[in-house]
Amino acid sequence: MEKIALVGGSTNNIGKAIAEILAGNGYHVIITSRKEDEARAVSENLPKKGSYFRVDYSDASSIDTLFSFIRDKFNRLDVLVNNVAYTKNESILDCDLATWEYTLNTNLRSYYLCTKSASEIMKPQGGGAIVNITVSSSRGTKDKFSYMVSKGGVNYLTMCAAIDLAPFNIRVNAVGSGLVGTPVGYREYVNRPYENGRIPIGHIGEPADVAEAVAFLVSDEAKYIVGALLPVDGGLNISM
Repeated sequence: MEKIALVGGSTNNIGKAIAEILAGNGYHVIITSRKEDEARAVSENLPKKGSYFRVDYSDASSIDTLFSFIRDKFNRLDVLVNNVAYTKNESILDCDLATWEYTLNTNLRSYYLCTKSASEIMKPQGGGAIVNITVSSSRGTKDKFSYMVSKGGVNYLTMCAAIDLAPFNIRVNAVGSGLVGTPVGYREYVNRPYENGRIPIGHIGEPADVAEAVAFLVSDEAKYIVGALLPVDGGLNISM
């Protein structure tokens, strides 16, 4: 039976790399984006052609429509990768209510809604795997207030959901990305040599580094890993 994987924010950078490696591993990957034409183009050029769907992860009704599509077309889901992020780069003093709500809705509420909807599909089919893309940092960060709060929430969402869903053979884990690929808000992958000195391994990562970690966590080789946060950051967090 063909396995189905849903990857959020999958038309560039980390999300695209995850979609490509899962497709290469035989999954039928559902590409999602706010821009339908970009999602279509990526889905048609995967190692194994996938599907696509336009979705705004800040909008709960849009997420509901996405999962209705998945139920109607596939009636199963084997892998969910939550990978969306928004940041305005503001301090708490600069964070107005609109920024707070949009950031939390995009970065945290969407993970909750997608995890809940995916698990409702996975439970009757006997299980599945969910991976949340978050940050590797375990510290506060200057001028990234709402973004870092939302990602801290993702870390605890991962652990709590993992406990709740483990009895149903639904494994929930997270990959904590360090300085990898392109910063949030930029679309194309760029090398960032000015940041290399901060990283013990000596350079920023590539999107494929995160993608390989995701591919491992959703595989049978990781069947005993539940509720983990796997840092992919070249040792950055432990060195700070």
